[in-house]
Amino acid sequence: MTDAGFVIYRVRSQTAPPEGRYEFRVWPRSPHPAGSALQRFWPQVGAERRTDVYLVHAASDLLLVKLRDGQRLEIKRRGHDVGSVQYWSTQFSTGFPLAAQERAALAEALDLTRGLSADAALSPAHLLATLDARAELVVPKRVRKSRLLFLSGACRAEVCRVAVGSWTGLTIALEAPDLPSIAVAVDDLRLGSLPNRSYGEALVCLANPSPQDRRRLPSGAGTHQEEPAP
Repeated sequence: MTDAGFVIYRVRSQTAPPEGRYEFRVWPRSPHPAGSALQRFWPQVGAERRTDVYLVHAASDLLLVKLRDGQRLEIKRRGHDVGSVQYWSTQFSTGFPLAAQERAALAEALDLTRGLSADAALSPAHLLATLDARAELVVPKRVRKSRLLFLSGACRAEVCRVAVGSWTGLTIALEAPDLPSIAVAVDDLRLGSLPNRSYGEALVCLANPSPQDRRRLPSGAGTHQEEPAP
């Protein structure tokens, strides 16, 4: 069993709303037995190679903005943690060009005080060029992913080799709409002794935005709070 710091059974009946999921992601520095256990005992349901572009800012560990496969804009917000498990909900996922409402939401998420012009929202290339030209405190990071996907009950798992520039690493992740599914999987795969770090937190460390530039999320953004263990 995992240690006392990873107590989530207290909300056994709690289920995430349809747009959100509970997530647990680790970044082992050496091969972890969970990788082989997943390949031996969990049904594999997919394999994928793609490159996402994350728009890294000082609060990316709470508000994750990325261009999925370099093309589709996605914004995810972190809600209330339960023990070590994070809860993320998708604000929206959309193609380009961006509508005015989506453009405004993106500017707010990235804390762009001057907003974004309609031209900047025409395509991913227009957006990235605009951010580069304005020298905003937003660092685009191309994240190359090669991953295997597994499914057991309601819980999905991935084993992913990640490359960001010259850095490479391994990440193992679990996600599910309910807490019990995550709890069982974390215990079975013996992942509970490793810290749960989202892509946002990992990329903030790599991009290293200045700590004093970290800001509060906009009002009503679902800022991170942790539910205490009993």
